[in-house]
Amino acid sequence: MTTLPLPLARTDVRRAFLGNLAASSGETAMRFLLGLALARLLQPADLGLFAMATAVFGIAQLLRDFGVSAYLQREPALTPQRFSACLGLLACTTLAALSALLLGAGPLAELLGQPDLAPLLRVLALGLPVSAFGSVMAALQLRELAAARIAKVSWLGVASQAVVALALSAKGAGALGLAWAQVAATVACGLAYAGWRPTALPWRPAWQGWGEVLRFGAASLVASGLAGLHASLPDLLLGRLSAPHQLGLLGRAQATVNLLQVVAGQALNFGVLPVLAGRHARGQALAPVLCRATALLTGLGWPLLALTVVYREPVVRLLYGPAWLDCTPAVLPLALVAALALAFTQFGAALAAVGRPELAAWPTAVSLVARIGFGAAMFDGSLASFAWALCLAAAVALPVQLGIAARCLGLRPRELLGAVGGSALAALAVLVVPWTLAPLAGLAALRWSHHPLLDELGQLMRRRMTSRK
Repeated sequence: MTTLPLPLARTDVRRAFLGNLAASSGETAMRFLLGLALARLLQPADLGLFAMATAVFGIAQLLRDFGVSAYLQREPALTPQRFSACLGLLACTTLAALSALLLGAGPLAELLGQPDLAPLLRVLALGLPVSAFGSVMAALQLRELAAARIAKVSWLGVASQAVVALALSAKGAGALGLAWAQVAATVACGLAYAGWRPTALPWRPAWQGWGEVLRFGAASLVASGLAGLHASLPDLLLGRLSAPHQLGLLGRAQATVNLLQVVAGQALNFGVLPVLAGRHARGQALAPVLCRATALLTGLGWPLLALTVVYREPVVRLLYGPAWLDCTPAVLPLALVAALALAFTQFGAALAAVGRPELAAWPTAVSLVARIGFGAAMFDGSLASFAWALCLAAAVALPVQLGIAARCLGLRPRELLGAVGGSALAALAVLVVPWTLAPLAGLAALRWSHHPLLDELGQLMRRRMTSRK
């Protein structure tokens, strides 16, 4: 019987990661540049309204996926029967999500107090069927660690989105033009993936054999659904409490603290789930891998976040222009949220790898409730008050995350603290010196703490020198 196994070779994983890092960095940088251009073509209210629409659409996509993408990446032996069952389940969930979004766009827009939201949701809904196919193909490519293919499709998608978004924004289409640009990117990616369908798997939906997929998908959906709602809540809540203008400012503040995504792009999580699932299948502990990954991510990200906080006004003025300086009071609390998130970037994938994806829902649920409570209680009309509410919510969820990591992944708080200690020292070092000396201060702190990031960079440089010979 034909099966599609998981790749387990460490050298293949490292090569795929580096390839994806190089490709996705350029792709994410292109998205970042597109954001800079749109910030000068559109008003904050336009970007805020589109942020609300994408928040709602993101939740619809999670419900449509129903954990199928994670199942396709995790299943050790993907047989034709299991693949057909995945397609059948995905066809039903896509139809349900599409119908709900088209029919509920008007009432939902009224509920959120933004009537102009309805046409955007209807336009975005048109891309759901194509995005379902794209999500299956992306999961299969991630399963095979096919970095080059993923990069090509991503580049095509962002290029299509940029062309349509800039053209329609220049003509005054506003937020609706951004919605059509998103649909154009989805269609372009779907067409690109169509030529790489694996011939070993039958592309025929099956209406039986759903049990195994449903069991995993339901557990995964609880965690991913809450995570999606958690990510979308700031846009939805602030859009309900205030005006799209404030929401547009929040988006620019979030983009400012997420500059690490421009540096590393999608490579931060590339192939994590299949790699961890393969390690767990061999009976190997995940805690050492998670400690090293956390150290690498925070070693790169925390000093960058520290610099962003110190020089937030010049950064915002340079990137977006003086019209967006009102977003700077939100940078510090949002940077603290991003710092905590970096320390737990791969924990959701690790829980899915050990077959307990539903546990990731607990810290998300705690933070979700805290965001609603703190947001409603602390919001005084200023962007800073809302951002600090998000920061407090992240802090409330921290003990829950630590407890689950210790109990289910074997990663004790002391080990995690040791993994991020050098990163915290590097972030502190760049804070206390002039920006011209910040790189040297950060490197000195990393070397003094024997940070594994330096070992990784050394291996990369040696490999590059060897390849040149």
